[in-house]
Amino acid sequence: MIPSRLTVRLLALSILCTGFVIVVVNILIYRARIVFAVLHPEYVSEQPATISRAISAPQVGEPFAIWMAICAPILFVGVSALVYGAWREQARTGPTDRGIFWLSLIVVLLQAMASVGMVLLSRYRFPDHHEMHMVGSYLFFFSQAFVVVFGEFLSRRHGALEEGRSFMDKRGGNLRRVYIWVPVCLGVAYLFLFVIKGYDLGPISVPLYTAYTVTEPMLLSSFLGYVLSYHFDMGRAIWRYLRA
Repeated sequence: MIPSRLTVRLLALSILCTGFVIVVVNILIYRARIVFAVLHPEYVSEQPATISRAISAPQVGEPFAIWMAICAPILFVGVSALVYGAWREQARTGPTDRGIFWLSLIVVLLQAMASVGMVLLSRYRFPDHHEMHMVGSYLFFFSQAFVVVFGEFLSRRHGALEEGRSFMDKRGGNLRRVYIWVPVCLGVAYLFLFVIKGYDLGPISVPLYTAYTVTEPMLLSSFLGYVLSYHFDMGRAIWRYLRA
């Protein structure tokens, strides 16, 4: 299938936007903990810092909030461009699939909520804005998790179309069918560790809390990794257009 010129432009926009966010956010979340450890060695000598705790330090939190305010709308634009480009192609090449329409709408709305959560959790930080920070954290984590889940439903729906009606081909779909279990398993583990970390479980409390702090950035990276998997489909579609 040779995509239209507008679709190619949408896909190029999506690659640029999501690629930028994938790189920047991964740097931010790992850098935050490293810088916090350097600034507060007495804290990390007792227990590792979560990202929320790390950005509570103004030297870490202020630049983190600025970059999150930049990345949140860019990520929304990138995901929306991908979803709309995919919907547009299937509508252009045959009857509109109502399931794809509704799944596309759900993914875009969830990404909007996740982007709002990104801004809230970075703008409102410990110790002065505990409640608003937690609201932003819950909004982001659950919304972004469901972006991945419904994104997978959408990917499989596109994969079920007749050949030539979607640039999401079988190779990309098969990759995501396997990879989806990474954020799902990490999400379940993170939720479990988040719940039990508040209980005194004796000698295993410390390693469980350490596992909780390690799982957090891995989960965030896995969310971004799922978005990255679409770059293969979009890149091949753009290449087919350029060759044609």
